[in-house]
Amino acid sequence: MEKEIRYYSDEVHDDFANTNINTTPLPKDFVYHSRNPFVAARRFVMYRLIATPAVFLYMKLIRGVKYVNKECLKGYKDRGCFLYGNHTAFVCDAFNPTVLAFPRAAKVMVSEDSTSIKGIRWLLMDAGALPIPSGLHLMSAFNGEIERAISHREWIAIYPEAHIWPYYTGVRDFPAVSFRYPVKLGAPVFAYTMTFQKRRFFKKPGITVYVDGPFFPDESLPLKAAQKKLRDEVHAAMKARAEEHSTYEYKYTYVYRPEGAKGAGAELREGERE
Repeated sequence: MEKEIRYYSDEVHDDFANTNINTTPLPKDFVYHSRNPFVAARRFVMYRLIATPAVFLYMKLIRGVKYVNKECLKGYKDRGCFLYGNHTAFVCDAFNPTVLAFPRAAKVMVSEDSTSIKGIRWLLMDAGALPIPSGLHLMSAFNGEIERAISHREWIAIYPEAHIWPYYTGVRDFPAVSFRYPVKLGAPVFAYTMTFQKRRFFKKPGITVYVDGPFFPDESLPLKAAQKKLRDEVHAAMKARAEEHSTYEYKYTYVYRPEGAKGAGAELREGERE
């Protein structure tokens, strides 16, 4: 299969999702956690009775996803935790947290793109979406919902790479800013790395998810130093898993090309940069 070459110059900001969604900011009166009992009942039905069984069936029977080292999660399902994963797929990225957090509920941090599609915002919220607001007016409510969820033993999934690079076999650089939450709340952190392998009779690759952790915030360090240390530990674990186990480049070849560079020799394949 001939692969499409995708050029990138910035691992942190380049985006290959190609969703073409007209992003609509969240309204100023947006409510993250409704106290309405009817909304709570609807969300229970949608998440527990519909979404969760559908997720397990899809991941196991349709995509055949394998999970390795899930036993490291044992003993932590009685408290709120954070999950950090690489951002390489649409559906699987949305579903992995539900599988890993079970039987706890999982919330997934998403961009406002995800909640901009008319008519389905309520559905995504019921399924565990936690939209990151672009406006400062909602940051207090957003942070409050994170604290509420962790205190109620829910799990929160974060994709620190921020942008989807479909079927990317590496782990990109990402900032430490999102690690502020586990450091501030003193919550355990787990990393999971989605890797791709060639299958004999199928075009689409096999998927194996490797889980690592727990990682704990270093309470002896100042906030920013503790964030960076936690980020470095998680990134190192994910990168090691990807380098060893993500062995099949499917559909896309990602090539680094410095911004503004042109002509022969301007591009470098992944792994050729110093």
